[in-house]
Amino acid sequence: MDATHGLARELEFVKGLAAEAARVALERAAGVTPQEKANQSYVTDLDHDLEQLIRDRLGREYPNDQLTGEEYAAAGGGGSRQWSIDPIDGTGNLVHGLPLWAVSIGLLDAGEPVLGVIVIPPLNETYWALKGGGAWRDGVRLHAQDAEVFHNQDNVCVGTNALRVLDPRTIPGRLRDLGSACCEQAFVASGRLRACTFLGEALHDIAAGTVLVAEAGCGFGTVDGAILTPAQMVASAPIRRPTFVAPPHRLRALMSQVRTF
Repeated sequence: MDATHGLARELEFVKGLAAEAARVALERAAGVTPQEKANQSYVTDLDHDLEQLIRDRLGREYPNDQLTGEEYAAAGGGGSRQWSIDPIDGTGNLVHGLPLWAVSIGLLDAGEPVLGVIVIPPLNETYWALKGGGAWRDGVRLHAQDAEVFHNQDNVCVGTNALRVLDPRTIPGRLRDLGSACCEQAFVASGRLRACTFLGEALHDIAAGTVLVAEAGCGFGTVDGAILTPAQMVASAPIRRPTFVAPPHRLRALMSQVRTF
């Protein structure tokens, strides 16, 4: 695991923490109370309680690290490491009973994404990655599937925001929007999707997934031709330009042919 061999303990701690959060989420998912945020997205009592649980555990274990997330202000220490928490990614799906939502915990060190854990409770799947240590789902190593061209039956995710500015006629494959950036990144890493496309996603949406897809062999590129490193990808959040996540050949194909309106 080269430079991140020292993060093996953190990885096991976070996997256990995410599993605990997932169990709580499954127990309470059917009885959540949704409220609208200022941006008209949903938040629930479960989102708040899970983020507080995760923050409390991380804060006690790593008091020098910064703690950030979707529902609460930044807290914690002033060290170079930053935990980014999404207690429920895909809250709208959860509220409507659609079984695609995730618990996500990512770690950045001096701005570099180095660790990510994503649990998808309705599917009972756990994804994790360390920089230099590969991408994994439940102990099976993941490699994103690449090809020079897209087949017309390839699943390509395009988030709602991105779809409103991209010309869908120029996007290859079968267009999908799963409603959860974390699920989309996990499914690109595992081959269920060939690519995903983001616009507007915040750090907590992509911190863990960026490590995962990068370790599965994916790259990041914008519709206007910029190739991004994983550090640049997370630094761009909230994402202001439609940005593709795909393995190298598919990424080049998207960047060369997709157009905005």
